[in-house]
Amino acid sequence: MSKKIVILILFALIASLFTSCNCSYVPESDSHNTESSFSITSNSDNEKPEEYYTAFRQGESSVSLYLVTPYGMYMNIRKYIYYSEKGNTEYIKLCNKPACNHSTEDCNAYTGAYQIGYYKDKIYYISRRDYYVNTLNCMNMDGTNHKEIKVLNNSCFSTFGYFHNGYFYYIIGTPGVQAIGVTNDDNNLYRVKVDDNSKPEVVLTDDIIFNIQRFIVVDDIIYLTVYKQDTTAECFLYSYSCKTGALTKIADNWSGNGFWGKHYGYCYLTNEGIYKYNVETGEVTLEKAIKFDNHGYCGARFYPDYIYLIHNRNDDYRALREQDLVLYIYNWDYEIIETVLLDFINKGKIGNFITDVGNYIIFASDMDNKPDYYIDKSEIGTDKFTFHKIEN
Repeated sequence: MSKKIVILILFALIASLFTSCNCSYVPESDSHNTESSFSITSNSDNEKPEEYYTAFRQGESSVSLYLVTPYGMYMNIRKYIYYSEKGNTEYIKLCNKPACNHSTEDCNAYTGAYQIGYYKDKIYYISRRDYYVNTLNCMNMDGTNHKEIKVLNNSCFSTFGYFHNGYFYYIIGTPGVQAIGVTNDDNNLYRVKVDDNSKPEVVLTDDIIFNIQRFIVVDDIIYLTVYKQDTTAECFLYSYSCKTGALTKIADNWSGNGFWGKHYGYCYLTNEGIYKYNVETGEVTLEKAIKFDNHGYCGARFYPDYIYLIHNRNDDYRALREQDLVLYIYNWDYEIIETVLLDFINKGKIGNFITDVGNYIIFASDMDNKPDYYIDKSEIGTDKFTFHKIEN
C-alpha cells in the first residue's frame, strides 16, 4: 500500500473521529423495540472463565466495538448499544423505557461512547462531555443506571484504547496522526482501573507513542506496532515489559493486522502472507505466502477456530465502499476451507466482517447499522455453507 493511500485512510479516520466529537448523531427510530419488554439474564450454563469476557477481543472489525458477555452480545453502533442474545439473533437497542422512540440521547441505549467494555456485570464506556473532557462511565447490563465514574483527562483529542481485564488502556489522540502532521505532544500510554476511584497511571512514556499503530497487552508484556519514520505503510514491532520497564524493538517489519497470544504472535502483511513471531526465540517466520494479482486491500482476523482473510479486490481506495469483498476462511494449517463473495453488502456502503462469536461468524451489510448476516461454523466445508439472514 502506498504512503499516499495510507495518508488518505488516516485522514478519513481522523475526520470521522472529529466529526463524532462535534456532532450529535440522531438515527432513525428503531421500530423493532419501541415498546420493548425484553429481559436480560446471565446464562450460567454456558459461562466461561471471567477473562474470556473481560479480555480485549483482538480480531474485531473495530476496537472495543463488540462485547461477548455471560448475558449475551452487545455492540456499539453510532453511540447506541444494541443487544443480541446469541450474536446470530436480532440486535435491538438496549432500552426498556416505556414509550421511548430510541432516537434521542434520553434513550437508555445511548452512551455517546467510542469504546465499550465488560467487567463484573457492568458495561463500561468512554465518552466526551463539553468537548474537552474524556470520561469513564458505566451502566447496568440492561441499559439502566448510567453513571460517570471518573474523568480521564481534559483534552481536545479523544482517547484511543480498549478495555482489558478490569482496566482501560489508552493513548490520547488517534494512532499515527503525527505521521501526517497533526500535533499531539502527549507521548504516554496510560491505563486506569474501571471499578474504583483511582486516577489514570502512566504505563509507558516514549516518543514511539507518536507513531503508534496498535498495541496489545498480553500478561505483563505490551506489543506495539509503530509506523516507520520514512513511511506510513510499514511498521516496526516493539515489546515493553511492565515488570522490568524494558522497551525493545523485536522486528523490523510487522503489522497491527494480527493477533497475539502468550507464546506466539501472528500478522498478515499485505500481499506477502501470514508471519509468526516466536516469543521464546524471537524468530519471525513466514507461515503462509498469500499474494493476489490484484491485491487491492486485505485484512486478516485471527480466531481460535479459523483465520479470516477479507480481500477487497479493487485497487482504488475511493472504491472501497463498493461490493467487491471476498472472504477466505483458512484453518490453522493455513489451508483454504471456503472462498465466498460478500454479495449482500449494500452498494455504496461499507459492509464487512464483524466478529467470530461461539458458533457463528457475524457480518453487516452496512457498518453504520446493526449486523444482519451470519455464517454457521458447523456448515463450513460442507455443501450447506451459506450466509444466513439475522431475523427475529
